[in-house]
Amino acid sequence: MCIDELCRRHGIELAGLGGVLRFRKARINGSDVVLAKPMTYMNESGQAAAKLRRMFAIDLSRLLVIYDDVDLPLGGVRLRERGSAGTHKGMRSIIQHVGSQEFPRLRIGIQPAGTRSGDIVRYVLTPLRAKPFAALQEGVVLAADAAESVLQSDIHSTMNIFNRRKHSLLLHEEEAKSSTRRTND
Repeated sequence: MCIDELCRRHGIELAGLGGVLRFRKARINGSDVVLAKPMTYMNESGQAAAKLRRMFAIDLSRLLVIYDDVDLPLGGVRLRERGSAGTHKGMRSIIQHVGSQEFPRLRIGIQPAGTRSGDIVRYVLTPLRAKPFAALQEGVVLAADAAESVLQSDIHSTMNIFNRRKHSLLLHEEEAKSSTRRTND
């Protein structure tokens, strides 16, 4: 969804490459980029990442993997410079196929509100509606903003902006309001 948002913002249309991925080389805010979406099952996303690396000789430090994460609250975003796959099987596939975990990643939270669902597979395959869908959409827009920020500055500056609590949607609404209130002394 984040790649779709970036394509919408910049008038980019992805082209298919077999059943493995859809991609387009483009220019966003003065930077050359390759936007891509795997067309495989999520657990096999590494095939698309490996194909892109071979096609464009992409340095791992310039590869930004954007994915949903059930371990992050719905609509929250989190940017990391590198790291493990955690519980995400798609990320595990990417790490396996590119041979390293030394690449930046941007997670968009899809964790259900309240208690975590016992059947996580059914949860992630069921379309969101109403308020949960709106929260996810906010996260997608925020993630697209973060991806553009990485292009305009760097990963560290972007992490300092988007990983802050007030931008990550990790706070409950009331906590966010109280954390941004100014007091008059």
